[in-house]
Amino acid sequence: MKKVRKSDATRQRILTAAAREFVEKGFEGASISQIASRAKLSKQLVHHHFISKDELFATVHEKLFRPSTNWDGELPDRLENLITERFAKRAQNMDYMRVLTWEAASIRKGAVPGEQERRQRISQYATEIRLLQAQGKLPPELDYRMLQLTIFALASYPLSFTQVTRLVTGKSGSDPAFHRQWIKHLKKLTQMLLRAGAPPPAAVQARSKTPRSRKIAS
Repeated sequence: MKKVRKSDATRQRILTAAAREFVEKGFEGASISQIASRAKLSKQLVHHHFISKDELFATVHEKLFRPSTNWDGELPDRLENLITERFAKRAQNMDYMRVLTWEAASIRKGAVPGEQERRQRISQYATEIRLLQAQGKLPPELDYRMLQLTIFALASYPLSFTQVTRLVTGKSGSDPAFHRQWIKHLKKLTQMLLRAGAPPPAAVQARSKTPRSRKIAS
């Protein structure tokens, strides 16, 4: 039993060390040797638990980052928080934002870690956006995919490119003062988006005045 616990503890040390390496250097920049050194373990022991760097990266992604960043689920209860809630969740986990930025800059080709599951959640989110458009709550003339990408971009860009955020606003993307300012701005944008999707008052009034059909007695 002690041997099992020791093995689990060693595995956790490797995952923690690997997470820091991937955050600081990305997948391409990190190496098993550097991860072993950070964990104060031998390279051979790391390979005993994880066959390759790909397996280690996928495990770190699923075990350490994803559980704390359940971003791509259902829409918020209040539509005015359509973008702000997503941004707030991202701002709480800057390490994972750095991993995503490294992932985007990577020269790796093919599937990303957890691609199938990520595609499913994105597809679910797209379905909900299309439903809101059909209900007249979001502009129906907008391509739902472009609208979804816009939401993702507004919630992520200032955090992923903090240097650009600082050059434009004078505040870092990790600065809580900027977060408050950006959330306020996003709420205004969302309100404008929701107003653009709502039917004009004249149409609403016309519908309310349309007489209901009555059943004629035979």
